[in-house]
Amino acid sequence: MSLLKLHALRSGRALVFGSLSLLGTIVTMSANAATFGVKVVDDRGQPIPGAAVCIGLPGNYKQFGAKITDESGVAMVDVPNVPLVVTISKTRFSAMRVNEPARGFNMLKEMTLSEGNPGPRCNAGQTIADNSSIKIGNVEVTESAYSTTLTPSVEGDATQYRVSRTPSFTGAKWQRFQSSIALTSSLSDEDEVYLQLRRYSGSSKAWIEARSAVVTVKLPAYQ
Repeated sequence: MSLLKLHALRSGRALVFGSLSLLGTIVTMSANAATFGVKVVDDRGQPIPGAAVCIGLPGNYKQFGAKITDESGVAMVDVPNVPLVVTISKTRFSAMRVNEPARGFNMLKEMTLSEGNPGPRCNAGQTIADNSSIKIGNVEVTESAYSTTLTPSVEGDATQYRVSRTPSFTGAKWQRFQSSIALTSSLSDEDEVYLQLRRYSGSSKAWIEARSAVVTVKLPAYQ
């Protein structure tokens, strides 16, 4: 196991740490939740897609997230400001498990997996956003006296959708995808809604999930 780079992203500026020396200074630390991620590379510095990454606590290594690295070798998870345990594994590579201190800022940490005997394992699913194989094109909005329906043009095989009045999708549940999506009466009264699709298969222990980018749909003004 070797740590090549550590990038701390704060206020839009990158503070770069070497594996042994500090090149930047952190001025403050927030107690709020932040995003923690890893970029997994091989001994040549090439990204490793498909590596399993578990981020959690001792005794519950997947508490905050269990994902598969994307084509860039990156997996990101939202975490609270607490010490973390990070497990990374992939077939044919030596797995690793490392402890990370609590931090109150977004961070992307680069780690190297070398080929060798397996170690601690992470049973993770896969979440791919934005640059996935599922894309939403034009969304046709049909309104009647009793309902508002969204008919998106979709590239890729979506299995579920969710719609919300906020881009955070608070309280919005994933539902079985249909070519025409009928909005609830409360959503129909909004000026705009947010739509996202995904392809999902698996169980709570291991899954594959590809998500589209979130699109904003303007709804017709009520007459």
